[in-house]
Amino acid sequence: MTISVKNSSVRRVFFPLASLFFSVGIVFSSPYIGMLRDYLSSSFGDYFNLFLYILLGIALIEMALFLSVHIKTERLKRYAAAGAVALCLLLVRRGLISPDSRVALIELIHFAEYGILSLLIFYALKGKLSKWLACCWSVMLTTTVGMSDEGLQWLLSSRVGEFRDLAIDASGGLIGQLFLLLVIFPAGIKYKVSPRHIRSFFLGLALFILLGGLFIGQVQSGYWIEDNTIGRFKSHFTSSKLRQLQGERLRLWSQSPLLLREISGSEREPLWRMEDFYLTEARCHTRWRNQYEEEGDLYRAVKENLILTRFYRPYISLTHQQWERRRVQDYLKKAGKQMEQHYYSICFRYLYHLPRKSVYWLLVFSSAGLTFSLAFWWARGGRTKDL
Repeated sequence: MTISVKNSSVRRVFFPLASLFFSVGIVFSSPYIGMLRDYLSSSFGDYFNLFLYILLGIALIEMALFLSVHIKTERLKRYAAAGAVALCLLLVRRGLISPDSRVALIELIHFAEYGILSLLIFYALKGKLSKWLACCWSVMLTTTVGMSDEGLQWLLSSRVGEFRDLAIDASGGLIGQLFLLLVIFPAGIKYKVSPRHIRSFFLGLALFILLGGLFIGQVQSGYWIEDNTIGRFKSHFTSSKLRQLQGERLRLWSQSPLLLREISGSEREPLWRMEDFYLTEARCHTRWRNQYEEEGDLYRAVKENLILTRFYRPYISLTHQQWERRRVQDYLKKAGKQMEQHYYSICFRYLYHLPRKSVYWLLVFSSAGLTFSLAFWWARGGRTKDL
């Protein structure tokens, strides 16, 4: 049993175009996702969580109706497989999706988008490749779109691109393919695969490894900043670069009243402005400092304040968020011997520290080269294979 479009010529055109336009839509809608979240949050207020659960309930009901209509054979096995896919969904919800309902809604929307995208890509490839290869290509291409999406978010000040978001995107594509393989299509069928298909798959995998290495090496890499008094935290910059940026940002922000109003939050920032990672890091440490203070965790609040004072002073000074000396002394006294403990800030903890980037790039290019070689070794002989 398969899902099909009756006119095969229409299908050959529809699914590739739908995949392309849907991918472009996902990537370039990123800056507006925050606006959608704020609009829904303000519209539903205290009923925001209820709204979220209603959406999830509707999706589950639609899925149950779909299965009841389309599954005609091997019902027990397929319903069990559907249950296994649902369990995977719950694991993703628990392990990757944020507990904050406002953030969770956007992440679930992304998860659903990439699940739909993987299905569109699968049907665009299904007539040309075996179902297994089409599934593998779908996961790789979906994840590649996710890397483009998160890479764009990394460049924009209105969004944050991180590896956890990419994991959510890739999970959406992977679970979409599991649903196709385990529930929609009969299990136990072998498909003939030509050497040309094997070769193209490994070539695509080699390119995927290079793109993944580029994403981690450029977008998700950072540095440990060590300080005997503070402890350590992660940054996009080295310690010496952070100190250099303090003087540069102080001059830049002081000379631009409009930019200073945007930084302080009194005026909305442009959606498509390039990310200033120094400013983003300062905001992150300020947010956590204030949250720790509200929770009564004065040890962590003072540590975050020390980070701000030593590395991000222009931000807290020009936005009038610098603590008075008396306040700091009072918190130090209350924290007591806790201040002697080694502190680790959770700001930008997702950044990967690559102490030897040359070794990292050697591993990336070696893996891609080995996969490239497999493309010709596996497919040699010109015989078709079962897959």
